[in-house]
Amino acid sequence: MDKQILHEKIYYYENVIPDFEHFMKTLKEANIDWNVWSSSNDQSYIYGDSKQFDFYRINELKDQESKEIFLYIFNTIKNAQYEVFKDYAESLGDYEKPRLFPAFNIKKYNIGAWMGSHYDQLDGDNSLRYSLVMYLNDDFEGGEISFKMVSYEDDIIKKPWIEIDYDEALKLKQFDVGIKPKANSVVIFPSSSPYFHTAHLVKTGFKYMVTGHWIHNDMVFHGGEQPELEFEGK
Repeated sequence: MDKQILHEKIYYYENVIPDFEHFMKTLKEANIDWNVWSSSNDQSYIYGDSKQFDFYRINELKDQESKEIFLYIFNTIKNAQYEVFKDYAESLGDYEKPRLFPAFNIKKYNIGAWMGSHYDQLDGDNSLRYSLVMYLNDDFEGGEISFKMVSYEDDIIKKPWIEIDYDEALKLKQFDVGIKPKANSVVIFPSSSPYFHTAHLVKTGFKYMVTGHWIHNDMVFHGGEQPELEFEGK
């Protein structure tokens, strides 16, 4: 992996998946049933499509060939996430073992889609420690990510609005750091304030990406249940 520091605690990694061409070929040939991906607070707004890869559901598949393909996709993504989280945390002096969700979604942004400025720790939720966005392609226009350093309290008071068009936001100097990531790369950052970030407008093509989060070790899941799986990199 190749690492670049974009800003304090915002890192950019390239070449995160070994043999990326084989991985993408397998992903494209896999029999994937895509689901509509809509906004959680406005079901009428469609970002694009999404496919969940859940460790337990994959292991319940009866078709052995499909099971092996999906496990390969799952393990490849999770191993890459684990290694990035581990290297990033150690660079910050954090030597705890990454704790990841036993599932992830591959998401596809449609042309014209974007995600407004937000923190990943919503409404003061502190269950997430670090966040990353993994990019699987770059053959599209737009779709950049930018960060505005603003505290949670300032956001409530000022409601800073970042233009959805990256070039316009750049011209207006509305963010502190931004990048158009390459295929097989990751942007990683703390899930908390002040890392207020925007996924900018996709102008042409489709953007494929995967988000990932490091869960705080003392996090209690919904319903009080702890996950059975704590993924370890290999």
